[in-house]
Amino acid sequence: MGNKTLKIYLFIFIALLLAMMVNDYTQPKPIDWSPSFLSSRKTPYGAYILHKELPNLLNNSKVRDVHISPYEFFSQNYQFMEEQKSTYFFLNNYLSSDKESSIDLLDYVKNGNTVFMASHSFPKYLEDTLHFEVQNNYEVKTEIILELANKNISRTKYNYSKGVEEVYFNKLDTVSTTVLGYNKMLNAENKYINFVKIKYGDGNFILNTQPYAFTNYHLLKSNHAVYIADALSYVPDNTMLWDDRNKAQTDEIKSELRFILSKPALKYAWFSMLVAIFLFMIFRAKRRQRIIPIIEKLPNTSISFAKTIGNLYYQEGKPDDIIHKKITFFLEYLRNTYLLDTQNLNADFKKRLHHKTGIDKDEINRLIDYIVNLSNTSDLNENSLLVLNKLLNKFYKKTKL
Repeated sequence: MGNKTLKIYLFIFIALLLAMMVNDYTQPKPIDWSPSFLSSRKTPYGAYILHKELPNLLNNSKVRDVHISPYEFFSQNYQFMEEQKSTYFFLNNYLSSDKESSIDLLDYVKNGNTVFMASHSFPKYLEDTLHFEVQNNYEVKTEIILELANKNISRTKYNYSKGVEEVYFNKLDTVSTTVLGYNKMLNAENKYINFVKIKYGDGNFILNTQPYAFTNYHLLKSNHAVYIADALSYVPDNTMLWDDRNKAQTDEIKSELRFILSKPALKYAWFSMLVAIFLFMIFRAKRRQRIIPIIEKLPNTSISFAKTIGNLYYQEGKPDDIIHKKITFFLEYLRNTYLLDTQNLNADFKKRLHHKTGIDKDEINRLIDYIVNLSNTSDLNENSLLVLNKLLNKFYKKTKL
């Protein structure tokens, strides 16, 4: 395929990519109605506004975000819990926690602190311990009216039409419970308890069954912000521990790819890279030349050749020739391997051979002296060959020939 054709395909690809990006940026962003209840989310059912305004609603009390379970938090901050009173705030459509966290929350309230929970359901262990039950009519989707029980705080009735369900307490311990508010269906006669304060030890559990009333959408709608301010008037003006872990959604990104796909710009870059690689594989992956074969190095047969020649001489019964050949081969080996001058096999030579090989001086002296002795002797026999062969093999073994 020619360069001209390739350029045409690349131009078409870039044009399509730009058209996709322009179309995406010019389209109105759809409203995300999914429940999150996260303090960082500005979506309708996020809790960004409430989290931001809490210090003002609680007379400039400090708000501290908690991203771990109550059990973990209390284990890590026991000293903080002893030094000051606080309120642990939970907001979600369905609240659940392990038994250990529920027990820690009970101890936390018993010591004079407050737990505020707004949810359609509550941890089972807390329900059993505090003797209450919640009824949820999931099928009923209509408008609900919320009102406070204490008319000295507010006589207003607040009308809610989005995100609310007919959820109320159908069982309560009347001895320890104070009713704070009600909800009822629009045009219905009966109203049901949806907002209570349950005394436990020196503190209180404050429970509300309409969590969506605390989200961004309702805080910006009509007079619903007033209801939240009145509901939070039952919370002491102390440090607020905002639970940002038990949520319908989470900001946690569990993988790098999920993070990339969650960002429009990174998503386009990712898919563009994949398409570019795909095009490269189609148009440019063909090799322009044949594979160059790997040529193996020729093996060094010098040693094998020398051994063969030595065996030949041995079979012919000429030990003197074999001895001279072995000595010649040995000295050649020293010259090539250790770059030693073998003209004079004197004390200086033995010293340098010792430093080069690391072999004991006595062994070096014995071998070299024997070679010198054989070189100056004409009466050579098989025994001389055996001794030389033994000394040389020992030397080669230690130098790993």
